[in-house]
Amino acid sequence: MREEALNYVQNQLTRSEARLGGYLQNAKGTRNIIGKIRVYHTNFLNGSSEQRWVIMPGLRGVGKTTIMAQTYFEVIKELQKKGLEKNRILFISLDDATVNLNISLNEILEAYERVLEVAFEKQQKPFFIFIDEAQYDSKWGVALKVLYDKTKFCFIFCTGSSALELRSNPDVVRRSSFEKLYPMNFTEFGMIRHGVAPIDGLKEEIKDAVYESGNVTDSFQKLQSLQTKVVQYWSQIDSLEIENYLEIGTFPFAFNYSNKSQFYEALNILIDKIIHTDVPRMGSLKIETIAMMRRLLYLLADANDAIAVSKLAKMIETNGITLAAVLDVLTDAECLIKIPPYGSATSSVRKPTKYCFMSPALRASLLSIAGSDGTMATRQGKYWEDAVALHLYREFASKRQGTLVYDPSAGGCDFVLQMTNGQQVAIEVGSGEKGTAQATKTMTERRIDRGLVISSQELSLSSDGKIISIPFKFFLLM
Repeated sequence: MREEALNYVQNQLTRSEARLGGYLQNAKGTRNIIGKIRVYHTNFLNGSSEQRWVIMPGLRGVGKTTIMAQTYFEVIKELQKKGLEKNRILFISLDDATVNLNISLNEILEAYERVLEVAFEKQQKPFFIFIDEAQYDSKWGVALKVLYDKTKFCFIFCTGSSALELRSNPDVVRRSSFEKLYPMNFTEFGMIRHGVAPIDGLKEEIKDAVYESGNVTDSFQKLQSLQTKVVQYWSQIDSLEIENYLEIGTFPFAFNYSNKSQFYEALNILIDKIIHTDVPRMGSLKIETIAMMRRLLYLLADANDAIAVSKLAKMIETNGITLAAVLDVLTDAECLIKIPPYGSATSSVRKPTKYCFMSPALRASLLSIAGSDGTMATRQGKYWEDAVALHLYREFASKRQGTLVYDPSAGGCDFVLQMTNGQQVAIEVGSGEKGTAQATKTMTERRIDRGLVISSQELSLSSDGKIISIPFKFFLLM
């Protein structure tokens, strides 16, 4: 073991509280995921669970380190209650240790074992290893697997910028629990930015009414019964904050900047880090291929609809196979949400795939640099599509509770949610008032019984009783 590793561990044990405390200065509340993480480490300390390795992947900038910092201080309090020393928790940033100091995770663990003065195998008291950006050490999975197998008294919590990179590690998958962190939803934005707490159970009630009701009439009646709660929430926060949320509010670090331009500049630097740091780790793309990614993102941000790969390839002067590989990597890197066309595998292959951004703020930052002179209404419409795609991906596709596709036919709706219970929902999104024509067309041609229009209109039910128009103020709370 190198002396540098021991010095690093000792410095981390001494300085982590001060370092991580800085992440909590601007936070007025906590993200929803904190409660899930709390269950793991509380049950571990109480000896009531074997789930003692938690991995939290997520797009750069969505707040993984802040969540880890909040959890770190929660664990310290629990350790103190049990009379355990603070050195029973070690925070490591592999971005710093591996990249800047050339210290491996294995060396750090050996040094920490020396600090504890008891071999990991002989530990009889709980201890915690918190690792930020685990993927920076190529052997992180093996190192943590060995530690996990040595002792039942260790709780491991680590983050990473690529869910695919973390999930594809065979040393990890069988032993760990994944809790993915997404860009903030509106109620998290309201809590952290304005200190407005969500109404208990309202998200689940709206979601159940929209997607799980036996028929559309029942769905509409349930939503009507929730209007008082929805009004109660919005009485505490200005509806003008909706635009602020779409353009910057899905990233918690936006609140560190005094104006939108400064935030977009920082977000574009983050996009460069994704392209030049994360992407090369995820595949075998050539340097010149990686170099064209930003131009591709500009084109996708400014596109009004799905663009065929062949057309995109010509625009950025590459071939279709290379472009398809690039799009897959950007999807794996959590920049994009891939939405295939409706239909069988044979028929859909002839139609273009649609791409939404994982956060509308990503699109907004790109448009701030290279967007065409489109109207604000057009841009708002794109931001809303991204927000709805994120919701559907987070609540259904990522949990394998549904498949997200779109209707590629002329005049078809923006999304079709195909749920595992056999139900399908045709979904149309608009930033202003929006009619039901597109949802009706898709429902008729695809034989879908349930339609949903998300717009600024009031809550209403279509005359045929098949389509609910739900206002943004309802949608944002689920």
